[in-house]
Amino acid sequence: MPDDVKTNARVRKIVTGNWLDIAKVRCRVTRGVVHMQGHVSRHGEDPQSPESNEPFLRKLDEQLRLLPGFRGVHYAFDNWRREPTGLWRFIGRKIKGSRKSG
Repeated sequence: MPDDVKTNARVRKIVTGNWLDIAKVRCRVTRGVVHMQGHVSRHGEDPQSPESNEPFLRKLDEQLRLLPGFRGVHYAFDNWRREPTGLWRFIGRKIKGSRKSG
């Protein structure tokens, strides 16, 4: 769909405008619905304080919802989750194959 191609380009521009590492976030648009997945990492972020990305995620979400033809957004980040209330929660990095000993 040509409109989805244009919307996808706009999404990528918004992502990079919020200093998110586009190499770690995949974006696609299908019938006006934005799908984003990957790992949220911002250029220049403090590695000791990943929670500092929350304002940028709120801004990203607000900007996506203003796109022409927007019909919805689905986030599947491995280190952040958007709650039904609209708040963002840092859930950390999942380490595959690790177990807690106890």
